[in-house]
Amino acid sequence: MDAFFYDKETGQYAVRVSPEIMPYLINLNKNFTIFDSGAAMKLRSKYSQKMYELCCRFGGDYRHFDLKQQAQGLMYKKRVIPITISDFRARFNLDEIRDPKTGKVLQPSVYENFKDVRRYILNPAMDELLTMFRYNASDVWFEYDTRDQKGKNGKVKSIVIYIYTRDNPKKGEQRPWQKGDDDLWPFECVPDAEADKRTPAQKLHASEFYKYDPQYQEAVVQALLNRYLNKKEVAYYMTRIRKMAQRHPDTLTQVIMVIQGKEKQPKFIKGTKQYKRNAIIDYVLKENLKEFGWSIEPPASRKERARDLIETV
Repeated sequence: MDAFFYDKETGQYAVRVSPEIMPYLINLNKNFTIFDSGAAMKLRSKYSQKMYELCCRFGGDYRHFDLKQQAQGLMYKKRVIPITISDFRARFNLDEIRDPKTGKVLQPSVYENFKDVRRYILNPAMDELLTMFRYNASDVWFEYDTRDQKGKNGKVKSIVIYIYTRDNPKKGEQRPWQKGDDDLWPFECVPDAEADKRTPAQKLHASEFYKYDPQYQEAVVQALLNRYLNKKEVAYYMTRIRKMAQRHPDTLTQVIMVIQGKEKQPKFIKGTKQYKRNAIIDYVLKENLKEFGWSIEPPASRKERARDLIETV
């Protein structure tokens, strides 16, 4: 605002706005974030204030869309924000800033190690907002989880922020995740109400693999089994699947469908290698195929499979 004018007749002030900020004002119906400035001022750190603004911005019905996840039958839950570390650093002005003309460092890079980001930004902001939430001084708080981290000491490439509000609180106790709790999970299955109403035959004919030739389908089945089972088990199942396919041409498509259906389930995605192996043997090929009127009994018990895994290792 670059000038003020007083009208003596009306007793009102007129304000002239700088043209540089006019685009932001006239587009307020599309691009804006509403938050309580009083709550923001109570936060001790500028980083906590930024996290508060982010929570207010995405704390409504916002849902992050990811085509790669949707292709797997999953979508992000509402108020769940995945953000890469590079984007996070840019949003919070943590990177070095240089004068474009002189090259002089105007601001050095800070908190280059994620441990420092966690210690000085994320954890203090989470604790502050949760405390204010509990005392009704704020309507939002958050917790976070790391993603794309290989191993305990692996480099963190991205984080997922879970936003909770007064209208959409966290299920259970309002506190951050603790050891022993169920893992934080950002996804839910893509709803498919129409698919639930279809008969097994209708689901089968709607499958993208139904139109492919048997040789290609068999290759897909073998590739899927190879992901989770050992060579002996794959040979066992392929023998029985081929035998069934000689009598029923839809057999291969059925096997593909039940395995891919299991692969979309959050618990399966997070499961260990042994858990997935057991799930394919004890549920997918033994139970889920019964939807199509047949199934395959496991070649060995779980105890025998566990012993086999130890011996293999």
